Amino acid sequence: MTNRQRVRLPRGGSAVLAAMALVLSATPTHATSASTSVGLPGGNKVAINAWHCTLYTNACDWKASTRMSGNRPRLARWIQNRAELEAHGVSVSVSISKNPEATLTMVRKSLGVVRWKNTNASISDTFGQMRPSRGTVYVSTRSCGSAQVSGAIRVSEKCAYAGAS
Repeated sequence: MTNRQRVRLPRGGSAVLAAMALVLSATPTHATSASTSVGLPGGNKVAINAWHCTLYTNACDWKASTRMSGNRPRLARWIQNRAELEAHGVSVSVSISKNPEATLTMVRKSLGVVRWKNTNASISDTFGQMRPSRGTVYVSTRSCGSAQVSGAIRVSEKCAYAGAS
């Protein structure tokens, strides 16, 4: 004979447990994202993407990219991504990590800019982690891309914003 005990949940307790399980299991897949693109002569396209986590405890992954697709030409002379990473709230700050080839400039304690210019390539990706201070209401990622595709084709900076409006 086995000894079983029943656990009784307060009214509505099972719904709360189900919601908590959903949040905890889905946290890594929740993200805020935005993108924009520009069509180019010859059929190529440049897409600018911004992404960061929606839910976080201490740190939030982020990624920004500028990508050229098509094959006329297949590679740009240079392609650049500039990501503005910001913590929003009263007297907040953020620390930012980034990929090694990129540069980071802190504009103020709550805003950092990560930039990478890639040559003879079709992509410029930047990525890392934001660690916002307590009191941060939300974080945002603004991804801006530009490119010199050929001598005659230049893409001026275009941006995509992922964050609260």
